[in-house]
Amino acid sequence: MNDAVEIRDQRTRLTLFPQLLRSLGLFLAGVGTAFLLFVSAYPLGLVRAYPAPPAAAIEGPLGFERSVGDVNDLYRGPDETMQAYLDRLTRAVAGGVVHYWTEGDSWTAADTRYTRISVFDNYLLWMLSFQPEYRENLQNYEFVSPRQALDRGYGFCSQVSKIVYSILADQGIDATIYSVPEHTVVESNGNVLDSDYGVFVPHSLVEIQQDPSIVDTYYAQFGSMLPLLKKVYGQSWQQLGTAQDFDSVRAYEAKFERLKWVPPIVILAIGVLLTAAGMFLRRRELARFVPQRVSGITR
Repeated sequence: MNDAVEIRDQRTRLTLFPQLLRSLGLFLAGVGTAFLLFVSAYPLGLVRAYPAPPAAAIEGPLGFERSVGDVNDLYRGPDETMQAYLDRLTRAVAGGVVHYWTEGDSWTAADTRYTRISVFDNYLLWMLSFQPEYRENLQNYEFVSPRQALDRGYGFCSQVSKIVYSILADQGIDATIYSVPEHTVVESNGNVLDSDYGVFVPHSLVEIQQDPSIVDTYYAQFGSMLPLLKKVYGQSWQQLGTAQDFDSVRAYEAKFERLKWVPPIVILAIGVLLTAAGMFLRRRELARFVPQRVSGITR
């Protein structure tokens, strides 16, 4: 009699651990699956990571014309001349990115909801954006990776210049970003690519600096802004970053793009393993105790 009670107590203790292991595994598998769906929502187009700018901004002269569906469409065609390609690239990027800010023509704290890395885009960088040492950069962040910048859909002249620069650099085409306090453009093969305005100028910055009236023809549709543009182009332009700088930032973006998938996959994998281990231990215990019950009956 005492032996039978001891066996029952031992069986109760032994079967509790596999059940707990399986329950924990199922819980973690559920959390991992939900986490993975959350991370996948933006890449799959299930959610919009960034708010849309107002219709007035989209329809304005610096607004949206047509989104860039495939970044490969921005690469040079086999029979395309360099100037024709640079002109097309300038206009395509300008048409796919809205120049919009909530107050005037400079960034303010009100723009944070547009320019902070979205939690749906990359929750790791989103969390870092609240840390004091990263706040200034990540709350007003400009992507170097073209696809991420185009998906967001708006930004300053420096943002569109980074898109153009990256597309050209990927193809081994010489390009440099130049900036003054009021504007940023890309120079490539002796041409100026202004994807903020969607204007291609087949002259170098040095030529335009010496004779700012060159821009009159190319910016004619922005007549009211010509005096400012001529003043801007007459200034001394400074290079914005080096190739090594942009390569480093792009590698940083790519690293975090990969890292954001690791936690949900790891949690899901641990959950599956724990569930499988719990089920295996349960079956092994049942196989061990069944013969003892049968033996007791036959005796």
